[in-house]
Amino acid sequence: MPSQVIDVYLAPYGKKNGEVCVANPTQLRILDWVNKIRNTPPDSIDHIPILYVQGGVGCGKTRGFMAPVAEMLTEIPGIRILWGRQDFKDLKLSIMDKFFEIIPPEVIQRRNEQYSWYDISTEGEVSPPARIYFNGLKDLTGLGSQEFAVIVINEVHEITEQIYRALKRRCRQEGMPIMILMEGEAPNDNHWLANLTNPSHESYDPDIEMWTISTYENWDNLPLAYRGSLETMPESWKMKYLMGKFGFQPAGKPYYSGYKEIIHAHELEWIPGRDLICGWDFGYHHPACLITQIDFQDRWCWLREIIGTDTTIDKFADKVKQEINFYYPGSNCIHFGDPACIQKNDKSEFTSWQILSSKGINIHYKTSEYRLRKEIIEHKLSLLVAGKPSLIVDRRYCKIANDGFLGGYHYPEMKPGQQIIQKFEQPFKDGFYEHVMNSGEYIAVNMFSPIVSRRGTREKKKFSSISSV
Repeated sequence: MPSQVIDVYLAPYGKKNGEVCVANPTQLRILDWVNKIRNTPPDSIDHIPILYVQGGVGCGKTRGFMAPVAEMLTEIPGIRILWGRQDFKDLKLSIMDKFFEIIPPEVIQRRNEQYSWYDISTEGEVSPPARIYFNGLKDLTGLGSQEFAVIVINEVHEITEQIYRALKRRCRQEGMPIMILMEGEAPNDNHWLANLTNPSHESYDPDIEMWTISTYENWDNLPLAYRGSLETMPESWKMKYLMGKFGFQPAGKPYYSGYKEIIHAHELEWIPGRDLICGWDFGYHHPACLITQIDFQDRWCWLREIIGTDTTIDKFADKVKQEINFYYPGSNCIHFGDPACIQKNDKSEFTSWQILSSKGINIHYKTSEYRLRKEIIEHKLSLLVAGKPSLIVDRRYCKIANDGFLGGYHYPEMKPGQQIIQKFEQPFKDGFYEHVMNSGEYIAVNMFSPIVSRRGTREKKKFSSISSV
């Protein structure tokens, strides 16, 4: 019986204004790199070829991987491909929806939604189908003893080095082209990935071929408003998120002293059943919402930051509600915010407080000075609870806060001849870091400010649950 040839039309690089986008130079290089591995006999390769593309946001690195993966799935019978990201929900939002826009439904032979694998027809029913697995990478127990030919890791900086090395051991499907494709944003200098790609470090992995690309390479394929928002970022973030370079260079003396990334930044888990404590900072250019939680040992955990760009508070609130319901379903929320929420502005006849209240988000607020905010947060940074600081930041989902503590949120730089105004002067208002950090400060002054009772004893304020979103 002759093989059936399947002719499919793929547009892996997306569309703009109804036109199919063409591959940018790096995306073409990725295709060439993969084809070189595919055309090399497996027995002649004495290592696992690994391509790591580190680049700015929107540079096209993810779609650059989708093209060769789609080709291999539709051209190589029996190949097994794993595509993973640290959190499966993030994978579903960022990868799976795009992937199935590219792969035509008629080539999906079988699927298992529970275990997230899909069989792709290559040469009809005669040949074994190719299979792609989508999986979260917090742990690999759900994969059993599976072996794969190709492993794709999205946002590789989010996973641990142990998971990376475990995946490397799984990349060994016999008789197939073997490779690992990794992409991600640039982490800071002390990250394990920076060590793994540094030839002078003891953890260096010579199997990795690393490319660094900038967002500008894919500039013409990005919406105009999105390009504008990227170019308004502080210079310290442009290096990482536009140019794809390792590290973070603070613009001045950090406003909060005592923050050490290696100590205060962790990978945190949401605790179902415990209230989420949300801080809000308003504004049109970069409104912010910081989602936090108090863990079982009374530590303040910063779980996720949500940032808007050139958006109204009405639209931003809908975005926040959607993300909270998706990532923390059924959670009860307590909301604190900028006292300015009760003031009207020229963009709406209603106050931010009224708009949020109409959506079931009830903001509590109180006026405070920066001095009090600084005292509360620095106390929590320096206090240890069961061997960990009483303020912990999730390094994966609070990137702006992490870099804000490192110096993105900083004192104004003193010009020659200028005198320091006072010990507790206000931080520099940069229009970027300040919004997430202010969101945390509003929680701090409402939740952790000591109050004096009639007997003169210091007590901690208590709040009951206020609203759900």
